[in-house]
Amino acid sequence: MNHLKVIFSTALVTVFLALGLLWLTVELGWLNLSPDPLSATADPLAMESKPLSKKNANFICEVTVSMPQRNLTAEPKVYTDFLVAGLDPEGKSGWYHGEFSISESRKGTLRMDGTKAFVSRPAMFERFGQMITQEEFTLDLSDGAFVQTLTFRDGSRRHIIKGVCAKYAKAPFH
Repeated sequence: MNHLKVIFSTALVTVFLALGLLWLTVELGWLNLSPDPLSATADPLAMESKPLSKKNANFICEVTVSMPQRNLTAEPKVYTDFLVAGLDPEGKSGWYHGEFSISESRKGTLRMDGTKAFVSRPAMFERFGQMITQEEFTLDLSDGAFVQTLTFRDGSRRHIIKGVCAKYAKAPFH
């Protein structure tokens, strides 16, 4: 009977010590159990139906590429990839690195429609036996949906890349 009392009291003291240490680590800031409200409001993907802020936003995207081969009617080569995209609301421009990229040095024009960003740039090059007249990508800030589209001279459009993006921060991290 005495052994049971000793085991029970030892277990009770251990639980109280563990809870005390947990409380101390949270109080000292070594462990954060609640999300930082400032970082959540600064993330465009966390802001449903709010317009994009004036700051640049950079995104990392996991995408599926459906690349036509010889011509648009041939079976496409399909593979997954990662790409980086950026939006600059103040400069009304955007870019992404990927197939037929709208690069940081040759940005496209940014237009917002609610939470959806549209970035486009005129083009004039031939691929797949067709003349491409415009490159465009959309990024929905409410759910991170990314779609890259090519427009051809005959007015037809083809989605080449689809995926999901999330905001990322460049160093130094705050």
